[in-house]
Amino acid sequence: MQDQIPLPLKLQEDFSFEHFIADENALIIESLKNASEPFIFLWGDAGTGKTQLLQATCQYQTQLGKTAAYLPLQELQVFSPQILDGMGNIDLICLEDIELVCGNTQWEEALFNLFNQLRLTGGRLVISSNTSPQQSNVRLNDLKSRLCSGLPLNLKPLSDEGTIKALQAHADKLGLELKHDMAKYLINHYPRDLPNLWSLLDTLNQASLIAKRKLSIPFIKSTLNP
Repeated sequence: MQDQIPLPLKLQEDFSFEHFIADENALIIESLKNASEPFIFLWGDAGTGKTQLLQATCQYQTQLGKTAAYLPLQELQVFSPQILDGMGNIDLICLEDIELVCGNTQWEEALFNLFNQLRLTGGRLVISSNTSPQQSNVRLNDLKSRLCSGLPLNLKPLSDEGTIKALQAHADKLGLELKHDMAKYLINHYPRDLPNLWSLLDTLNQASLIAKRKLSIPFIKSTLNP
């Protein structure tokens, strides 16, 4: 019996192109919006925004009246690859973290079949990974060839100013006032990948609410380095 999967997976509303700090990645957003680009391979380090861009691409597609599916393999790899059966009729599929199933024969064959189905139906496929398509550990040569045939987009890490803007935008959503010098302190003293920085802001938000104090560098230091 085929495994059942709770699709469609819910997208985060704020994971949109409008909320993405593009910095040096503006051309990547334009490519993801381009409906005439049938296959895109998006790769970059952890914390550079691949998840947000995949979800933003799905949201943009649905706003145009098209069908879209977001498939995070971190959650889906526990299921049978048969969950991909019949998805060739979807207008856009965004598949995250392909490296998690590289070397798995059944998953690689299922992805190869999905690739071919979308090509026949005129659908689009966006795949993300932590490595370039040439460096992927895919064993199925036909799938490897497909992965190398698309448009490769290397997601660049944010600059200092881009990271500060992203921090301030997230703080604003939490109701926190994060001044430029405070944001600069955070990126200079802690790992600067965005998921980690979001976690720090969540911690600071809770501490600020409990202490009923606004953020300051001394408060940040005492909270994060007790």
